[in-house]
Amino acid sequence: MGRFRNSTHHYVRAKALEFFTNFIQNHDDIIEDNDTFEILGDLVTQRELVRHIKHEFSPKKLTMLQNWSCRYERLDFEDESKEIFREIWNNESARKTLRNIILGLIETGKKQVPSGRDPFRDRLAELQRTLQLSDFEIDILLVLQFVRNDILSIAHGRKRQGREQENLIFAAKCLNCSLGEVLKAVVPQGKLRRYKCLDGDLDYNGSLDSFLYGFEKEPLANSYFRKDRGEVLPWEFYGELACKHGNILKEMIFAKGDTKPVNILLYGKPGTGKTSFARTLAAELKLNCYCIAQNTNDNREGRSCSTPEFRFGALQVCDSQIEPGQSLIIVDEADEMLRGHGPGGFIAFFGSKDSIETGDKGLLNSVLDSVKTPTIWITNTRAGELDESSRRRFDYSIRFDALTSSQRLMIWRNNVNKMKLGRLFSESMLEAFAGRYAVSAGGITLVLQNIAKLKPSKTEVSALTEKLLAPHCELLNIPSSDGKLLPAKDYSLNGLNIQGDIPPERIINAIRKFRNENSEYPDRPRMNLLLSGPPGTGKTEFVKYLGKTLNTKVIVKIGSDLLSMYVGGTEQNIKQAFMEAEAEKAILFLDEIDGLVQSRERAQRSWEVTQVNELLYQMENFNGVLIGATNFSENLDQATLRRFTFKLAFDYLEETGKKLFFEHVFQTKLSEAEAARLAAIPNLAPGDFRTVRQGLYFLDEDTSNSGRLSRLEYESAAKRQNRFSAKNKVGF
Repeated sequence: MGRFRNSTHHYVRAKALEFFTNFIQNHDDIIEDNDTFEILGDLVTQRELVRHIKHEFSPKKLTMLQNWSCRYERLDFEDESKEIFREIWNNESARKTLRNIILGLIETGKKQVPSGRDPFRDRLAELQRTLQLSDFEIDILLVLQFVRNDILSIAHGRKRQGREQENLIFAAKCLNCSLGEVLKAVVPQGKLRRYKCLDGDLDYNGSLDSFLYGFEKEPLANSYFRKDRGEVLPWEFYGELACKHGNILKEMIFAKGDTKPVNILLYGKPGTGKTSFARTLAAELKLNCYCIAQNTNDNREGRSCSTPEFRFGALQVCDSQIEPGQSLIIVDEADEMLRGHGPGGFIAFFGSKDSIETGDKGLLNSVLDSVKTPTIWITNTRAGELDESSRRRFDYSIRFDALTSSQRLMIWRNNVNKMKLGRLFSESMLEAFAGRYAVSAGGITLVLQNIAKLKPSKTEVSALTEKLLAPHCELLNIPSSDGKLLPAKDYSLNGLNIQGDIPPERIINAIRKFRNENSEYPDRPRMNLLLSGPPGTGKTEFVKYLGKTLNTKVIVKIGSDLLSMYVGGTEQNIKQAFMEAEAEKAILFLDEIDGLVQSRERAQRSWEVTQVNELLYQMENFNGVLIGATNFSENLDQATLRRFTFKLAFDYLEETGKKLFFEHVFQTKLSEAEAARLAAIPNLAPGDFRTVRQGLYFLDEDTSNSGRLSRLEYESAAKRQNRFSAKNKVGF
């Protein structure tokens, strides 16, 4: 019996004989493969087989068999037993007598199988109990396992079929049932396929052998789910998130008399703490927490079992094994399970699609409606990518946005304490790292784990942490910042040509008052500021100056950063930008805002209107300070313009401003003639002076006032040649 002839697997031997008995009784075709009869080698020796044959067949019949015209099918008593069986079987007139000989040998063999406890049978029973398989499904699994492990061999007839069909036809004959019954049991949505007992080619999953034959000591259930026993963060760590959602989640999960399943969706960007929150919630509610397996591999062939179908099955296995009233299930990284891929089918082996079709969406909805244990689904998928019918089935959902600097600071503190690294990090260092690097909780943990391994001194730890954070951020395309946009060292409002009915100094005081205002009277005014004017006139520097003056963080979003190729994506990005700024209590600076809010009257596509509508809504309801900057205010939607509380127009410098900036930037004094020459240069902006200063420094050219003025004249001429005119505007 191949590799499993060892007497410790008596149950395997008995089942193989049972299946072979049915096969012999249901098979009447020519058999081309000698190995089909190899199982009988354990029951009879070659000499005994010859004796049985000579006893049952007449001399005349034996002579005919030994003189058969086809040499391959001619009886030769010198051949091995399996060849003798095949040679006689393939003579149709001798098949009935040979079948009786074989059945007699099998009955004798069955009586020789020892009784008593068998480890294989015990583990098979655990498999059946864990996966809730029927006896018929277990028998199909065993037949295909015996085929894979050469315990049974498929009889190849004259009409060769595909391998999958051969397997199933052979299984039907071994189980004395119709092919249709076997097909029905191995459809993709059936348990044998969902739980990865069989693969997509309907081959037995060899990784189960390690469990069935005792090589794997862990319970089978661990391949499908595990109880979470790790440390969790304190509930208080989640602050506003815990306060906002905690009570309603508790009430939903512990609702008495409600037999409807509870499904909760946590979605948002990676690394925002969704999994950690779910585990902490389970601990807070004093529930046993179980996590569905994410990646189970076939050790023999490396086939992945982390398909959506497998994980749906694993969830159902978990639900059937645990106590619903005392447990919480977490389905982490459920992206593929939740997205769905539309209808997919089981292709029947006769060339047409089977009448039973399956699709991830239908399977998802079925599972959502049937699982008894409260389940938390976690995904990085955008809400819009989930089918609406599936979204409706979630009882509650929480969107996780990017971590704020204060949340990152809490994660830094918690991990430093947990890893006992407090002696190395000061509070100011943690605040700096939290503000400068927008890394996820996993990134923070990874960096601190490496710090613990490298064991730096206290004087080395700051530089080492920076060295570890920088490449991590570069790899994941995470921008680093100190949390504030700082203006140029020589920046000043003096000399700027800012036009508006209210001076900039008064607007800054108004913004300061707005930020310090705590009262919540019904008509709290908006604080939206629009900066317009040509490039280089000081708009961005003014925002930096404002952030420094008010000692507050400025979050910068360029219009092109918010535009998305996906339908509805731009609207989501706009909403996210406002939510991030409000969470950080920061100034939101939308640079090049004209790319987002061009006039709806000229819109040619529906999304050009909806993204303006979304921005208008967010501006109306934003509790923070919004600053928009544009070079082309005439293109803005009129409703958007009305929602800006203050408007400042930055224009090219006037004569006084030119002189002030020249002497301030170049640290020099102008003669009367030089001042007159400067005054005659049109369209100069503060940025032009810095551009010239930088160019002269790196070119090591003439740094006299005359040379500087020449360079400024060139910059002005470039503008007059329409290099920066509105007609050459680059769109998004």
